[in-house]
Amino acid sequence: MAGESTYCNPLALPDYPRGKCSFRKQIDQFGWTQGIVHDFRETADPSAIYHEGRWYLYPSAGMAYVSDDLVTWHHHRMTPYDIGYAPTVARHRGRFYLTACHAGLWVADDPLGPFHEVGAFVDRAGEPITDWSDPMLFADDGELYAYWGLAGDGIKGARLDGDDPRRMVTDRKVLFAFDPSHEWERRGDHNEDISTSFVEGPWMFRHEQRYYLTYTAPGTEWRTYGMGCYISENPLGPFTYQPRNPILLDRHGLVHGPGHGCIVRGPGQTIWAFYTCLGRTYHAFERRVGVDPAGIDAEGNLFVRGASEIPQLAPGTKEDPHNGNGAGWLALTTNKPVRASSHAPGRTCDYINDEHNRTWWQPADDDHAPWIEIDLMARYEIRAIRLMFAEPGLDYDHGVIPGAVRYVLESATAAEREKAEWSIVLDRSTSDEDRLIDYRQLPSTLACRLRLRLLGWPKGMSTGVSQLTVFGVARPQA
Repeated sequence: MAGESTYCNPLALPDYPRGKCSFRKQIDQFGWTQGIVHDFRETADPSAIYHEGRWYLYPSAGMAYVSDDLVTWHHHRMTPYDIGYAPTVARHRGRFYLTACHAGLWVADDPLGPFHEVGAFVDRAGEPITDWSDPMLFADDGELYAYWGLAGDGIKGARLDGDDPRRMVTDRKVLFAFDPSHEWERRGDHNEDISTSFVEGPWMFRHEQRYYLTYTAPGTEWRTYGMGCYISENPLGPFTYQPRNPILLDRHGLVHGPGHGCIVRGPGQTIWAFYTCLGRTYHAFERRVGVDPAGIDAEGNLFVRGASEIPQLAPGTKEDPHNGNGAGWLALTTNKPVRASSHAPGRTCDYINDEHNRTWWQPADDDHAPWIEIDLMARYEIRAIRLMFAEPGLDYDHGVIPGAVRYVLESATAAEREKAEWSIVLDRSTSDEDRLIDYRQLPSTLACRLRLRLLGWPKGMSTGVSQLTVFGVARPQA
C-alpha cells in the first residue's frame, strides 16, 4: 500500500475521551437529544501548536494528541488530563503555559508536560477573575496576552505580566460583542433569534503587522455554529469587523457546525484551522474535531478553506494542500443501495450511508456475524474508507467501556450480487485500537460492490455504524 498521505474529517483520533456532560447524567438535564440520557464521547474546542516539526492538539475532555503529519495521531494522557473545557497552550519565553475555562495557570518545559499549577488569574487589583471562560493565551514579541469570553458582555482581552502571567497589567477590555446585524451570529439553526447569541471561543493570530481575533457564534449546539474574525493593528484593538465574514461556516453534511477552534502556523509557514464540528447523537455537546487549510487573501482577510469531509492532502505531500480539491477522491457510497444481515428495531441499514450524524445501522441482538453490503452502481477505483461508529449500550458506570471494533472490508468487481466473488481489501480483524472514527487509505482496488463484516466489538455493548464512506474515482467498464 502507498504511504499514508491523506487525512479526513472528522479527524480519526484514537481513544476518544468520555464526554464531560456524560459524567453528570443524573443532574444535568440540558442538551440531551431525542429524550435519551446515554454515555457519549467527545472532543471539541481544539487548541493546537506546531513545535519542532510536530503538531500538539489540546481538545476539551482529554489531552493531548500528537502528530508529525496530521494523518497519524497518538494519544498522550498528560498531566493534567482534563483541565476543563476549552484548554489553550501558548509558548512564552521558552516555556509552555496552559489554562482552560475556570482553571488557573499551569506551566511546563515541554508541550506534553508534566504541567505544574502556578495559581489563579487575578486582575490589576489582585482580585480573582470570575468570568474566565473560553480563554486563549497569546505570546507576541515577548509579551503575553489573554482573551476570553462566553456570551455575557462579549469578547474581552488584557495584557498579562510577562514575568508573572497570572496577573493582568492592563484593565480588562471588551473588544467586541454580539451584533445582531451579523445574521450568522444569531441563535438557532436558521439564525432566527435576533435577541441573543453565544459569542465565544476567541483566538488571536498574527500575520505580519495585523492581528486577527477569531471567535465563534451562535452556540455549539446549532448547525449555524461558525467562525468569524475581527482585525486590528494592535493586540488589544480597536478591532474592526473583517469584510470577509464568517470565515468558516457549513450547515450541512457530516462535518457541519464548524466553530470553536484555533488558527495556527504549520510547516513552511502554512496556516491551518482546527475547529469543533457537531456530532449530537445523544447530547448537544457530543462533538468532533476537524482541520483544514487557512490563508490570507489579497485584501488581507483571513479565511478558511473548509470544512472538508473528503480526503485531504497532508502537509509535505507533493502537491500543496492549500490549493486544489483535496486528494481528488469523491464519496462513492452515499445513498447507494444497501442490504444487511439484520437490523435492530428502528436501526435499518439505509442509515449507514445517509450522511447524517444522528442515525446509525445496528444489527439485531442475536446477529453474531453481522454484515452490510453496498452496491456502488458502477465501477470505481476505491482509495480510502471512513467508518464512524455508534456506541449503543456504552455505560462507563457499569463497566461497559469503549474498545476496538474488529472488521473486514471486502470488494467484488461483479455488478450482479449473485456473481460476486469477494476479496479482502482491508483486514482489521485483529485490531486492538479504540477508534470511534477510523479512516484508512486502501490499496488501489477496482470494485462494483463492497461488504463490511463486523467481527468483534467491546464486551457488553451493541455494535453500530453511523457512517460508512468509501472514497475513490470512477473507472470505465472493461
